[in-house]
Amino acid sequence: MDASTRQTGGKDELTTAEVKGLLDQVAERSAETMVVLTGGEPLLRRDLEELVTHGSGKGLAMVVGTNGVLLSEKRVKSLQTAGTMGLGISLDSLDPDHHDQFRGCPGSWEKTLAGMEACRRHDLPFQVHFSVTNDNAGEVSAMIDFARNVGARVLNVFFLICTGRGESMSDITPERYEQVLQELIVAQENCTDLIIRARCAPHFKRVAYERNPASPLTRAEGYEGGGCLAGIHYCRITPEGGITACPYLPEEEGSIRAQPFWDIWDESPVFARLRNPQLGGKCGKCEYRVLCGGCRARPKALGGKLMDADPWCVYEPTGAPVIQPLVVQKTEVGWSAEAEQRLHRVPAFLRKMVRKRAEDYVREQGQNLVTPEHLSALAARRFAGNTNAFGKLQPRAEQKSALVWTQEASRYLEEIPSFMRDGIKEVAESVAREEGRLEVNMKLIRRLEEDEPIEHDSKRPWDPEAKELLHQTLVDRSPQIRMFLLPTMESAAEREAKRRKSVTVSVDDVQNVVRTQSAGVKWDPQTLRRVESAPEFVRAGIKKAAEFNARREGLAIITDDDLTRFRNRAMMRAVRRMKSFGMSELSFDAFEIARERVPRLKGNEQAAQRFSNIKSYVEEHQQPGGGGLGLMDRDLIEKMKAELKGNKNKKHRRSL
Repeated sequence: MDASTRQTGGKDELTTAEVKGLLDQVAERSAETMVVLTGGEPLLRRDLEELVTHGSGKGLAMVVGTNGVLLSEKRVKSLQTAGTMGLGISLDSLDPDHHDQFRGCPGSWEKTLAGMEACRRHDLPFQVHFSVTNDNAGEVSAMIDFARNVGARVLNVFFLICTGRGESMSDITPERYEQVLQELIVAQENCTDLIIRARCAPHFKRVAYERNPASPLTRAEGYEGGGCLAGIHYCRITPEGGITACPYLPEEEGSIRAQPFWDIWDESPVFARLRNPQLGGKCGKCEYRVLCGGCRARPKALGGKLMDADPWCVYEPTGAPVIQPLVVQKTEVGWSAEAEQRLHRVPAFLRKMVRKRAEDYVREQGQNLVTPEHLSALAARRFAGNTNAFGKLQPRAEQKSALVWTQEASRYLEEIPSFMRDGIKEVAESVAREEGRLEVNMKLIRRLEEDEPIEHDSKRPWDPEAKELLHQTLVDRSPQIRMFLLPTMESAAEREAKRRKSVTVSVDDVQNVVRTQSAGVKWDPQTLRRVESAPEFVRAGIKKAAEFNARREGLAIITDDDLTRFRNRAMMRAVRRMKSFGMSELSFDAFEIARERVPRLKGNEQAAQRFSNIKSYVEEHQQPGGGGLGLMDRDLIEKMKAELKGNKNKKHRRSL
């Protein structure tokens, strides 16, 4: 976009009424459609919320694609009120200078991150959009970690096609392109709390199939998204109303100012060719030509024809039979009316895949009817609670925070028969959440195995209404879950009463325990997020220790200052123990000395593994000059070092 247009807008841009009319046309035929309002920068349009409200009122999924620079708290709230389903926020590097240079806007990196934080605070779902170039391709792994930590639901990795104003940019090489696609697919296999996708990269489907023919990311399993959607499931409408197959194919197939949208969609000769392509070159000989088909814009951008071979593909066809997309066939598995209704709400490009997965899942259960409960179980298993209706972003308030399973507990779960696995996992995680835990460990598993709930001797009288409310809260839970949760919640309610200095447990005490799901210990939301962002191998221990200290001090709520104070106190205790070992500087050798002198550490492999995790984390995040990123601040480290300086013993190696 040139400077003049950026300042004043295009003179022929669609008006508010024209955009609303377009949304009306789309909704008349398909209320399942997702409409992405992007740019340029859509937040510069003063009527953006009005357009979102109009579209969402028609049942359309309204999404905004933005650079995030203008995402103030006020704007996030107004977009949320208008009915925005989610935001796609572009971040091109974790290096602020590189991102700002790429965007041509100094200071944009900090503003974009502030916009993401505003979305997170107000539970407006967002995706991170990352455009890969030769300059930032090495950041892919770090960007995945960043997207998870910042609270994004999806990471979309875009592969640029250097046309128009992008011709001077550094395009990724074909070889690096292939490596990044492999990296993304492996990352998705190991990540259940973030959806990772390649955009403008149809080779993603071929690479996924090569790695796993049963991958849910290909048309062979019924998934129509993820590759090139141009003219098939997707088109672009320019600010002036022109329709093109995608942003990288600039030729317009018509204008909504001259004819109805659906006439152009149905009758465009180019769209017809894209839906039934006759590919040339090696693309036309490739066994993946139906699953992948290559990018149609790349050969055009390099001076070729629409159906020429994709010049950025390094794969050489083998002459094997063409791999065909999934064809839905009649099966012995039926669908309830409610399940069929829910399936109809799934985006069309996902529907065949969802149907197949659901029917396979029902067969695994030894049943022959798909119900809404089966669909919910599948959604939870596949996307770890990040989506509802197999693809639509759900509000964060509806999600449960992820629970860590210790290595020993995970092995236990993997070794039990598959038909028991889901039930045991549900019981263990339900009890862990209600008890305010952040992990499932073998101590909890053994308690569940042996049917031994926590003993509870009531120390305070209860109002009859409070006892009734507690039982009503658990009435819909399974008997096994009720058995373990009841004594835990009774204890938590009594702690609430004690905190109020009340002799009797009241309805308010029970309601507070149910609302916080934290065993009666209240947390400032920002402080709890700080704990949840800690490395998983120490997360549960930090929370447990903080709640113990809070109860001992009689705190009403745990704040950031309290958490820092607890941490500092614990670290100084550890330093004094190191000093007693004769150590004179901070060193990882402390653990080996402790194993020799502390009885409970001798032969304790679990403690050894936890120490190994901590050591690896600190070494990976260590900054020049010392200090593990996010674990301890500089003042605390200096204080710890000063405490040890008094020792005159031989200094130990590997100082921090």
